[in-house]
Amino acid sequence: MATVKINSRQLRGLTSKLRQTKEKLQVGWFEGAKYEDGRPVALVAAWQEYGTKTAPARPFMRPAMEENLDKWRDIFMQAAKQWISGSGDYSGVLRTVGLVAEADIKNAIVSGSHLPLSPVTLALRRLRNDNVPVGKRLVGQVAAAIAEGKTGAGELGQPFRNQDPLRETGYMISTLTHEVS
Repeated sequence: MATVKINSRQLRGLTSKLRQTKEKLQVGWFEGAKYEDGRPVALVAAWQEYGTKTAPARPFMRPAMEENLDKWRDIFMQAAKQWISGSGDYSGVLRTVGLVAEADIKNAIVSGSHLPLSPVTLALRRLRNDNVPVGKRLVGQVAAAIAEGKTGAGELGQPFRNQDPLRETGYMISTLTHEVS
């Protein structure tokens, strides 16, 4: 039989400390993160995570959370022990977890096994990279060219070299951050 001794005064002190904390940790894209066209990065990230009626889901946030939750909990507990003993503050605990979670989510964006982009999307990426305005009419023309096998150099269906689904510009990764508020 094992005996565990608990100092109830320390527990009351911890409970009191936790009740006094008002900070919270958020990891993601905040209001100021927008693409050049004004579209919020958080919206595009949600489209990637859950899919749209025309694009499949390419989850990265949920897999990162599932894969790393125990690690994040352990890091929180280690940092919280230091805070409870009087070394540091609760915001520091949350910042520590936030930095690690941010890195793990970025890693999931970079190294996740995401569904490939469609040939139409790849051709539209190339055109957009060449500063061609993309609209519904052009999308139809590109789809028709691809259906006809016109995917060679200089043809409308020619794909873009960057075929990574979540890293066309790198802006999603560069604007992912954490905030303690």
